[in-house]
Amino acid sequence: MPHRRYHIHVICADNDQLLVLDSVAIFFQVRAFLTYDVSSKLPKASLYGRQCIDSCDYALMIIGDSYGAVQKTGVSQMHLSYLNAKAKAKPLLIFIKNHYQETGVSRQLQELIKLVSRQDNQIYYYDTEDDIEALLVQAYYSAVASHKVRGGWVRATEEMIKFSRQTVAERLADLLSKDKNTNTNTNTNTNTNTNTNTNTNTNTNTNTKKERSVDEGFVADNVSKPIVLTQTFDVQYSAQAYEGGNLKDVIREVTLSWHEILIALVKIPSTFSSYGLQNAINRLIAPKAEIDIKNDMPNVHAVSRCQISQDDLNNLQRQLVSANWIQLTTYGARLSQELWKLTFYARGLLEAENAQTDE
Repeated sequence: MPHRRYHIHVICADNDQLLVLDSVAIFFQVRAFLTYDVSSKLPKASLYGRQCIDSCDYALMIIGDSYGAVQKTGVSQMHLSYLNAKAKAKPLLIFIKNHYQETGVSRQLQELIKLVSRQDNQIYYYDTEDDIEALLVQAYYSAVASHKVRGGWVRATEEMIKFSRQTVAERLADLLSKDKNTNTNTNTNTNTNTNTNTNTNTNTNTNTKKERSVDEGFVADNVSKPIVLTQTFDVQYSAQAYEGGNLKDVIREVTLSWHEILIALVKIPSTFSSYGLQNAINRLIAPKAEIDIKNDMPNVHAVSRCQISQDDLNNLQRQLVSANWIQLTTYGARLSQELWKLTFYARGLLEAENAQTDE
């Protein structure tokens, strides 16, 4: 039986691929703890799915014959959970059923398969549920080896189980009892006392090491910590500087605060795409970049095309999602266009900050 077990959240459409899901449950019986997306008809389906993805170590997605029931957001729970898993950068195991004739496949399902295939995913294709077990072995152990996920649940030793069940009073009584026995041995024989102390220290160190090794393996709360508005961080940007009629490409870093980010988000329209987020951050960087570049290059008379690096933008967006500042709300005319909105929680942070300032 494996020593470590992980939390895997299974993403799948309602009432679809039931035999495949049964095979998944059997395969992971001793390897992982599973949670599943619930029916889109439940009002808290989206919240439950997001919370499970927040806390899981891996996400496993099965795309079969159905897109799933469409929610008020315009997408199915399966589609929404996939986007949340990508936003959280969760390791994904994706299984897609082969559709040799697309006549019976809905347009939404076709668009979702195209979206998943275009993005950087490791995908496993199957024809029937009989193919799943062999693919699971390949996919799971490959993911564990590749992603090196820390956490999961570590199976405790019998000593640790007994220790965890003891009350504080029982542990204190054990310590006093051991201390009393040690003192008795000291009065009886000095050599015996030396041996006893040596054994006691050895056992104590061994137990301490065992406890530490087990404690370090237990999974911590991997829901991101709240963002502190006064905290600052650096991002890289590129810009074009005009000096003496010549155009120079410049790459630099600029310091931003989360308070500035929040104010920039509030100024964006009610819903925005990732491109809209990028433009908002670029507008925030521009005046800082102009001052910075002109200080170092006095002959520069204009600075333009300030743009945050794509890596820093992706990292920033993941942090905003993790901190519950922005959330996926709906889709545009094209299914591949993600639209986001500022959460009530984020607006409340700014209102609270403004109230403190007014006081």
